[in-house]
Amino acid sequence: MRIILLGASGQVGKNLAMFLIGHEIVLCDRKMCDLTSPDQIERLFISESFDLIINAAAFTEVDLAEEKKELAYKINCNAPKLLAKKAFELNVPIIHFSTDYVFDGLNDEKYTENDPTNPINVYGESKLAGELAIKESGAKYYIFRTSWVYSNWKKNFFMTILRLCNEKKTIRIINDQNGIPTSAGFIAKQINFIIPKLNEFNVGTYNLVPDSDGTWYDFAVSIIKLTNIRFRVENIIPILSSDFKTLAKRPKNSILSNKKIKKIFMLKFKTWQEELDEFIKDFR
Repeated sequence: MRIILLGASGQVGKNLAMFLIGHEIVLCDRKMCDLTSPDQIERLFISESFDLIINAAAFTEVDLAEEKKELAYKINCNAPKLLAKKAFELNVPIIHFSTDYVFDGLNDEKYTENDPTNPINVYGESKLAGELAIKESGAKYYIFRTSWVYSNWKKNFFMTILRLCNEKKTIRIINDQNGIPTSAGFIAKQINFIIPKLNEFNVGTYNLVPDSDGTWYDFAVSIIKLTNIRFRVENIIPILSSDFKTLAKRPKNSILSNKKIKKIFMLKFKTWQEELDEFIKDFR
């Protein structure tokens, strides 16, 4: 299968490039195509043909999106809309990644794919707008919502915790926001399993996260315990969201249910703690 992978230099993109074995992958990063430019997106498909479009590109800086709303919408909404239009014209499927932040966090239960969306920040709004544009395109789409993505590449919570442990004697971590830490490697591995199973009957939106859930505090404690950093767990101070002011609001509960994706694609997942353990062994 010939696949064009947009966002190839990002967390998910870099892992997809490693895990999509047996396919011809055309890597496309920001240098090859500025996704804020419709002309550049159009030119990608003028002389080359593909069997699958994967869009792993996104504006993911949640707080910065509050200040750069127009840019966030260009990358998270306008670009996916154009890519889905090309997918429809070429009659090829498109894979797109979205976020748990399309929800407001007021649910007491895990969010399913059918729950009403109601983002509370610009990032979530722009990602939801991208989802809707793809659905309206008529293309065969696969939208995978994921959450709390981390890797050993670029800025993310895992890398931030490692840095803070070297810089601070104590660190304060939010303990009243619940979600599911998800490694970029986990996402890439599952997409590799899913691609051969794509067909006209399983088009749709899916939550792609490991089993179990936790808070940012739980995530930080697990990182420190598993990396054997010389940092005392007692020096991680749990705090409330109200004690840590940010430009963008975050949902208190963004736990995604992964029952649908496991059933449809016949997948078995490990817990996020087990995935983190494997990630750290590879990280070392």
